[in-house]
Amino acid sequence: MPSSDKIPENPETANEAFLSALLRHQIYILRFSEKLRKKIEALLNAVEQDLEDKIFSRLRGTTGLSSPGQLKRMETLSRIVKNMRLKSWEQVNEVWLEELTALAKAEPATISSIVTTVSPVIVETVLPPPRLLETLVKSKPFQGRVMKDWIKTLRDEDIRRIESSIQIGMVQGESNNDIAKRIVGTAQLRGTEGVTEITRRQAAALTRTAVNFIGNEARSAFFKANEDIIEGEQFVATLDSRTTAVCRANDGKKFKIGEGPIPPLHFNCRSLRVPVLLGDALGDRPAKAVTNKQLLREFSAKNDINVKSRDDLPRGLKGEFDKFSRKRIRELTGQVPATTSYQTWLKSQSKEFQEDVLGKTKAKLFRDGKLQLDKFVTRNGTELTLSQLAKKHADAFRAAGLNPEDFI
Repeated sequence: MPSSDKIPENPETANEAFLSALLRHQIYILRFSEKLRKKIEALLNAVEQDLEDKIFSRLRGTTGLSSPGQLKRMETLSRIVKNMRLKSWEQVNEVWLEELTALAKAEPATISSIVTTVSPVIVETVLPPPRLLETLVKSKPFQGRVMKDWIKTLRDEDIRRIESSIQIGMVQGESNNDIAKRIVGTAQLRGTEGVTEITRRQAAALTRTAVNFIGNEARSAFFKANEDIIEGEQFVATLDSRTTAVCRANDGKKFKIGEGPIPPLHFNCRSLRVPVLLGDALGDRPAKAVTNKQLLREFSAKNDINVKSRDDLPRGLKGEFDKFSRKRIRELTGQVPATTSYQTWLKSQSKEFQEDVLGKTKAKLFRDGKLQLDKFVTRNGTELTLSQLAKKHADAFRAAGLNPEDFI
């Protein structure tokens, strides 16, 4: 609330402030997802040089798959490669589950802090039991499977693709160098032409989807534990214009806590559910000191009096003030806006915050180059580099006073 004596004509309601805070928080959740993606990718990449070395050494001087000796070489190599890759997947599994569990436990505490900050009254919140939050990671399915089963599926498919690539390469009479390229790609193209690139893409999609799922489920568990002050949840899907049809269809809809569609509704989904604070319940709770001051100023102005505390009010006005306060707190609580475009919201934020979110150059492209947010990412949500942006949107660079050639 403002500290000056001037009363704002259209003060931000608690639910508007809550939504704004959650959108800010969602940015950091997406950053957490990206850091986790890179960590998982690094673990999978770490073994690729060893894979290449084993292919070179085990298939040196061998082409084709027509003799018992060649078949034995293939089987031995497949067994070695499988064991190497399994060790990588054990590390991946451990990191995924550890990081997602930490997110599940931290999220309710973060939302609790936001609630107590934006609420115009004093509220005490309840945190879900840690065991319940752990269960979200271990036992709650999303997109049809629990996390450990998704990991097993990706692992088995990854190993199958590698073994199949070895067999296909040998059957076609490829050299050990060609078979290595078939599996791990080349340094020049950063491995993107190898079959392990499929695994990297799938792992990235699973990371983004799982992080969003755990975040939304952990928040929903907090909302359910605090139903006395939260009346429901609203679906917010307008993070950028690449929102899918299913998310667009649910955007702005309100649901009972824990009911209805809870993101992710598809892989790479970035939608979220936000709570609606219950104005009637908050109106019966003690107002914060700063809110009491605002309420007293507003009430004094309406009644043409000048008092500094409720005790200074004439006897007949104290009850009127209490009635006014309960009604005003419900108004200050407000509702979550029905439609909130992330792009419009980000435009209203400070230059410093925009640069913190996008980076200095991209923030300038966003502000001065009028580059829409959906242009900064691919369809699966992967962020484009400045070099890629300069090639695709040179006009936006020039409009922002930047030379695109300097970034290519």
